[in-house]
Amino acid sequence: MGDPHCTARLHGHLAQQRAFLDAFHSGRIPHAWLLAGPEGIGKATFAHLAARVIFSGKPEMIHDGTTPEHQRIAEGNEPALTVLTRSVNEKTGKLRSNIAVEEVRALKRALTFAPTEGGWRVVIVDPAEDMNPSAANALLKVLEEPPAKVVFFLVTHAPRRLLPTILSRCRRLDFSALEASDLGVAYEEITGEPPSDAISAAARGSVGAALALAEQGGTALQDAIKDVLAPLPSHIDRAALHSLADSAAASGKDDAFRTAVKMIADLTARIATSASGADAPPAGYDALASVATPQNAAQWAEATVNITALAERTLALNLDRRQALLDMVVRIEKVAKGTA
Repeated sequence: MGDPHCTARLHGHLAQQRAFLDAFHSGRIPHAWLLAGPEGIGKATFAHLAARVIFSGKPEMIHDGTTPEHQRIAEGNEPALTVLTRSVNEKTGKLRSNIAVEEVRALKRALTFAPTEGGWRVVIVDPAEDMNPSAANALLKVLEEPPAKVVFFLVTHAPRRLLPTILSRCRRLDFSALEASDLGVAYEEITGEPPSDAISAAARGSVGAALALAEQGGTALQDAIKDVLAPLPSHIDRAALHSLADSAAASGKDDAFRTAVKMIADLTARIATSASGADAPPAGYDALASVATPQNAAQWAEATVNITALAERTLALNLDRRQALLDMVVRIEKVAKGTA
């Protein structure tokens, strides 16, 4: 979605906003918050708007351009706000594969100094599961003995990947996918036009997913994936498969690759949950959904994990995107045909 630091308002998540505001204005704000939920639904925006409240004392989570603290956050130059995220490797020009321990140690040293004018400081870790094990343990030590007047917001799309001891030291707010109306309004504020019905349906409540779809040519990528996977467990159309690889895994198309993988992983996850009766089967995949049963639900879930891990490894090590995409399809084919 739009850059979280300069997004003016949060759509949806009213209960979560109220929970934070009540805690802050009560004067008993927890020193660490875990913001958990699907990617692209506004958790990082929530954290930046919460930082505005903490710094300015304003009663609502909305950007006020007349407030200096709010404007500094929007411009990305608020000294009391630290955002820990994957940094760019200066040698390769690409994002690093994780948040390194050196960055957390540097944060810890910075927090030992008194805040400017005795005010609050805010730290946002986005996403927290990107910390490598050493970084996670270093952050845990900070959370165990938190500095005064520092509030941490740990944004996570996968809370199970975090240390249980980190989870236990945070107040947790769970975020759900946006309603279609909230997604439409948020999307239109960013792009100037409402999302198409097809994009809105495919995004499944994620503004980030809707924007990624639009950037990759609307639903063309979604249709290319369907051409390959919908016929399963019958034979895969190899021409359609190579066409998908050309559009989503060619050199220089990392964004298209990420979007395609997210859509494929979302598909297998939905099949896994539909097999257990917890979700509706994905539309247009009747044949594939028909072979999903409670007996193989775990295999579909494992395929989702493997697909995501393969994508992360491929991007981190700059491996062949095309081959990775072909391997993902083979994994799905094996589960569909019961040969996994």
